[in-house]
Amino acid sequence: MSEKKTISPFSRLIITIALLLVFILLTRTPIDADMWWHLRSGEEMVTQGEILLEDIFSYTRQGADWVNAFWLSDILIYLVFKVGKYFALASFVSLIAVATFGITAKQMRGPTFLRALLLILAALTAAPIWSPRPQLFSFLFLAILDYWLSTLKKDEKSRLWLLIPFFAIWANLHGGYAWGILLLIATLVGEVINRWTGKKDTLPPKTYKNLLLFTFVALFAILLNPNGFELWRLPFHTLDVSLSIQEWQSPDFHQISFHPMLWMLFLLILSLANSAKKLNYSEVLKVLGFAYMTFVSQRNVAPFAIILLPILSKSLSSFWDEEIAPRMLQLARRSKTSSAPKELPLKLTHVINGLLISLIILAALGNLYILTRFAKVEASYPHAAVQWIKENQPKGALFNSYNWGGYLIWNLREYPVFIDGRADLYGEEMLNQWKQVTNGGEAAQSTLDEWDVNLIILEKGWPVVNQLSEEGWVLYYEDDMSVIYGR
Repeated sequence: MSEKKTISPFSRLIITIALLLVFILLTRTPIDADMWWHLRSGEEMVTQGEILLEDIFSYTRQGADWVNAFWLSDILIYLVFKVGKYFALASFVSLIAVATFGITAKQMRGPTFLRALLLILAALTAAPIWSPRPQLFSFLFLAILDYWLSTLKKDEKSRLWLLIPFFAIWANLHGGYAWGILLLIATLVGEVINRWTGKKDTLPPKTYKNLLLFTFVALFAILLNPNGFELWRLPFHTLDVSLSIQEWQSPDFHQISFHPMLWMLFLLILSLANSAKKLNYSEVLKVLGFAYMTFVSQRNVAPFAIILLPILSKSLSSFWDEEIAPRMLQLARRSKTSSAPKELPLKLTHVINGLLISLIILAALGNLYILTRFAKVEASYPHAAVQWIKENQPKGALFNSYNWGGYLIWNLREYPVFIDGRADLYGEEMLNQWKQVTNGGEAAQSTLDEWDVNLIILEKGWPVVNQLSEEGWVLYYEDDMSVIYGR
């Protein structure tokens, strides 16, 4: 009898509820700073019928080559938005989460409640960077690849040639294909060490050779994209120019949102210290590699959760079987009563389960509706200031907040931006010029003059805001969030 047929209705209920809670936990108000330029990019490509490979959104990089590694994702995200605006977009983000962790759950081991709790913990770990951006597709593809690799030891007829179209598609969705390459390398190197140290549970020699071959071919499959060789360089170039940007910095563990990542890591250490079953070297390298990347950059926290989740469940399951379950069985025998509990009729069980799931779905949809109202989205951005500019049409080149660049690209189309979240496009030079202006001083006015800036929209807290009036700038508009200056 297959494992699928032996799953009880109660176990199905618990896992279903856990995935619904993942949906709720990763439902987000769509306010990511980069989401807006991704939407605009998708819209332009849909309306123009061609892939954007040059910048058309800024005046500082107008016409420059742009390595658009997410053109396919941008089109898909825009089409989702076009169907149902913010509600559809947030729904899509949450459904990708359920699909990603649902696939990851297929590798999990242990008691149902343990797996459900770990699913929720992994969702909390990924939550800080789970937003409506193309990286969601990389998270999904990473989960698929990790699950696929986990089946190779049992599936002798695995179609490893599918790695070629798999990575070709991934490379046109998002630059996170690099996570997949690193996962393949960790698996291949780990298998070599497993054989060298005499581990029994290793890949068959023929499967290993094919995996090595198609991993090599997959590297070239990545080149099947409109950007060519530039896509190979993108992950390293982006890292070079983005270290000063928050999402590329190490996690700030003073923030409670990053603590679940530590909880997952500490649980793994605890379970390994109290279990006789050890990890194989492929698993060790995956944990070490993705943990290392996460400590270096917080944008890797979701891939860390995806990779660690099945390994953690396996380790905790062994700990449970060896240490916890025997003791609980002894307690159960001591307190055993003569009358066994009666089970509900199967049909009634299905009805109750269906009602419970329906109530959670209704709660999830209600939460989704509340978080995606227009006012909720606009509250995080200078909506009123943008409306003032639209109504008054002040002339001049615009200097803008870095975090508002994408929002202005989407909502203030008549004014090309100075900068936005495409750090790889602008490079260190433009990032430094932007910092010079916001930090104030003589360098600020020199840079503004160089670009012939006559209009500024910024958050109120920047040092330069306090100096603009002294330099002859006129305050056009002010509210609790933003200021607009002109000259």
